[in-house]
Amino acid sequence: MNLSFARQACVGLFVLTTTLLLACQGPAGPPGPAGPPGTSSGGAPYVWICTPAFYPNSGGNPRADIYVFNGSSASANIAVHILDKDGANLSGLTIPGTSPAANYPGQTGSATESVAASHTKVVTWQMPQEGAAGITNVAASVRVISDQPVVVGSDFQFSGFKALPCSLLPK
Repeated sequence: MNLSFARQACVGLFVLTTTLLLACQGPAGPPGPAGPPGTSSGGAPYVWICTPAFYPNSGGNPRADIYVFNGSSASANIAVHILDKDGANLSGLTIPGTSPAANYPGQTGSATESVAASHTKVVTWQMPQEGAAGITNVAASVRVISDQPVVVGSDFQFSGFKALPCSLLPK
């Protein structure tokens, strides 16, 4: 075997191996999405949105629940804001169609509530009736703000349980 043939075989093997390795990596594409808040540019406040927060033209006032789990190792200060379609906070206002009259729960202004590490805060209210024209104070979304990483889910009941995760609002 001459030396030239051996060199060509080595170069060929190198090119083939390199080509196969690059092919296994797949095509280069755009970078993936940014990591979750708190990893680099994110962080407090963490804002979650649960929507929709009512069922249009439903009769009665079925139960609505928001679950806020504090996955942090420290207490989390949270605020739950039940918002109408225009973004107005409904906390403390009367829920349409409730009998006896009941008010929306949650915090107003900059008020917060503490949730211990590894604990879940459950916020419960009745969903509004929204069938007639001119009905106001109808919940459309729920915003949960926290100074620690939390997870938020909802269960808006109507003809069975409708458990849904809420969405972390991108920054």
